[in-house]
Amino acid sequence: MNLLRLLGRLGPAPLRRLVLYALGSALFSTLVLALVNRGAEEIAAEKADFVNVPLAAAFVVSVLLYMLLEGRMVAHLSADAEEVVDTLRMRLLDQIRRADLWKLERFGQTPLFESVTQSSQLISQNSQFLALTVRSVLLTGTILLYIATISPVAFLLIGGLLGAGTWFYVRLGRALEERQRAMMAEEASLFEGVSDLFDGFKEQRLNSARSRDLNAAFGTVSGRTTTARGAVHLHTWQQFVFGECAFNLMLGVVVFVVPSYSSAISAELVKITAAIFFMSAPVFGLMQSLAVMSAAEAAAGRMMALEGQLAALAEAGSDGPALPVPVNFAELRMEGVEFAFPAPPGEPPFAVGPFDLTIRRGEVIFITGGNGSGKSTFIKLLTGLYHPLRGRITVDGVPVGPQRIAAYRELMATVFADFHLFARLYGQDAINPVEAAELMRWMEMERVTALEGDRFGRRDLSAGQRKRLGLVAAILEKAPILILDEWAADQDPHFRFKFYREVVPELKRRGPYHPWR
Repeated sequence: MNLLRLLGRLGPAPLRRLVLYALGSALFSTLVLALVNRGAEEIAAEKADFVNVPLAAAFVVSVLLYMLLEGRMVAHLSADAEEVVDTLRMRLLDQIRRADLWKLERFGQTPLFESVTQSSQLISQNSQFLALTVRSVLLTGTILLYIATISPVAFLLIGGLLGAGTWFYVRLGRALEERQRAMMAEEASLFEGVSDLFDGFKEQRLNSARSRDLNAAFGTVSGRTTTARGAVHLHTWQQFVFGECAFNLMLGVVVFVVPSYSSAISAELVKITAAIFFMSAPVFGLMQSLAVMSAAEAAAGRMMALEGQLAALAEAGSDGPALPVPVNFAELRMEGVEFAFPAPPGEPPFAVGPFDLTIRRGEVIFITGGNGSGKSTFIKLLTGLYHPLRGRITVDGVPVGPQRIAAYRELMATVFADFHLFARLYGQDAINPVEAAELMRWMEMERVTALEGDRFGRRDLSAGQRKRLGLVAAILEKAPILILDEWAADQDPHFRFKFYREVVPELKRRGPYHPWR
């Protein structure tokens, strides 16, 4: 089971503890059955109207110990499940953080969000059902052993019927998993349609034909999803009904058929029937937990599979020793740098380069070109986010290889065209409030929002305003190189003029380390 494999990552102790608590719970629960049968047997044999105090005390102690062990089992398993999910989630996030950008872009974000959020939540919410499953299996086994002490024939018969029913039940479960996978594929298409509706809301409102077509496509996918979900619900219910019918059939065979052929079972029929009824709780609990746990089981498998997939996305040198690059460098050079995007068979790839460029400290350089000419790709190569297929980048003659790429990127503060304005200024521990206020005034944002500690008071702003906040954050990083990707494109005419005539010259004059006061 994927959940047991996941739990095993914490070492043998959690699994051993789970089995021991479940076994103790099962033994004391079976002891309750045996004591009840013993008490009923005494009353029937002696026609006594008094209570067997030692037997009653043993019954009460067994119930209390069962409750104690059951509670401890669930509590420890929940804590262990949360710990292992948190460990795996943090490992996945760390792998994403260190992934190669180009590989990550091709991999896509949907499986990452799904595993880091939904899958981990499913496992956390349903971890207690793993305890119920283990306890139900062990309790069923201990009750069968108790039946064996009463009648070996009944033990073989009931065990055989349970084995046959379990085999068929598992077969039904595998068919259910196939239907669940089909349902998940349809739900992914449904999610894509919902994303189109929200992301393209303005466009569909402006074009009635597009709106109708989108609605029709959405209706088709929604219909398929409904059908797939209905099939899953129907198969789940059929599996549960089969389990109930198989259990009732087993009880009927023992009560109505077997006594005709075995006098030994007839003599102990009441005890055996009571044991079978007592077995119904773990059997039905097992069926319920397996049905609920299937989603958590699949989620655990996806998270562990994603871990291996993300390992293939790791950036070369990201786990090796980091080497420095000159911080007070004089020049940065790109020598024969080339890059190409893969293309479908028979089509030429989109390629850029070779780039031969020397950037000297203190220079202001503008990169120009039409749409699709490769400006953004060039910036990703310059910043080291894309690795060149050929050529190299050097800082004062020192080649930027895999071990130096992290230190090389530390030289740069950026505001990309599709930049993200973080909730807080991560990595900037000592922000001077006077300097920050001066930059906010310079960006003409002091009346719109403020930098409160390391957070901007508001982020629900226009694209141009958000880029001004991004520039404030980038300047506060005090990096030797400042890269702005189409920064002025979202500014109004007034601030675009100010950017080129005032901001850029002032940034050049001050440099990265001059205080803004």
